[in-house]
Amino acid sequence: MSFSKYANLYLDFKKYELKYSTFCKYEGIVNLRLLPYFGSFDIADIKPSDVKKWLYSIDDVGSKSKRHYLGVLSGIFQEAFFDEIIDKNPVKYIRIPKYYSPAIKPFTADDVQNILDNIQNFNYRVYLAIAFYTGMRSGEIIGLKKEDINLDAGLIRVVRSRSRFGETTPKTRYSIREVPIIELLKPYLIEIMNSHDKDYLFITQYKEPYRDTHVFTLRYWKPLLKELGIEYRRPYNTRHTYATNMLYRNLVSPVQLAQLLGHSSTQMVYDVYVKYVETNYKNFDRSMNIYR
Repeated sequence: MSFSKYANLYLDFKKYELKYSTFCKYEGIVNLRLLPYFGSFDIADIKPSDVKKWLYSIDDVGSKSKRHYLGVLSGIFQEAFFDEIIDKNPVKYIRIPKYYSPAIKPFTADDVQNILDNIQNFNYRVYLAIAFYTGMRSGEIIGLKKEDINLDAGLIRVVRSRSRFGETTPKTRYSIREVPIIELLKPYLIEIMNSHDKDYLFITQYKEPYRDTHVFTLRYWKPLLKELGIEYRRPYNTRHTYATNMLYRNLVSPVQLAQLLGHSSTQMVYDVYVKYVETNYKNFDRSMNIYR
């Protein structure tokens, strides 16, 4: 039985199990990474050594991507295993590359203020204010509707996300949440809500909701950071900045932060943000007398 048959069967099943955006990523891995190498193989003839050769031949991505590729490859072999075409999954014998997440570099308070003071595009200024003051993901922000903003209660309801793959629910079920509106953010929300009569908070010049934030990044984000002399970080760093400052200033507990960010547990908070805060001694009070 050919590997390509089970690769396509695997994708057929995943259409029903995954969000469309996630399915597209899996489909890309199969078509661009797996079929070109294993497509001509009989699936029963593929040995762990063949998988290792393929894995070690990949030199254009890091260990995180390789782990994703192996996960998809393992899923294909599992379908053949369930059908008793093979008696073992060769990926099970492969050591998955370790992944070390890159160190986060939050923006400073001055950076945040400079960015918000100098961004010229109205929509993007409000977008960044929401990002810096709530830690919401980009798709969650452009997916906001006016009905999600409750200024009286001081809450934003996060119930959808938008991307180039369309509109879906947020990343996980834990991502459906309410986020407090701090006073600094309220004027931005009022301004954009009063600027048009459409349902979505952010609309293009054609009065349609944004499909994604790619245009913001290219036209405004990169040029602005360069102009201000701020080291480049991905726009996602607004989320890191929110999280680390909320912890560093003792504004929330790790449990509360996990809820605000829409994580299923505190594991990510402890692994990434608490670790960063605990190792950041820049403002450590060295004059203290710890025994008095």
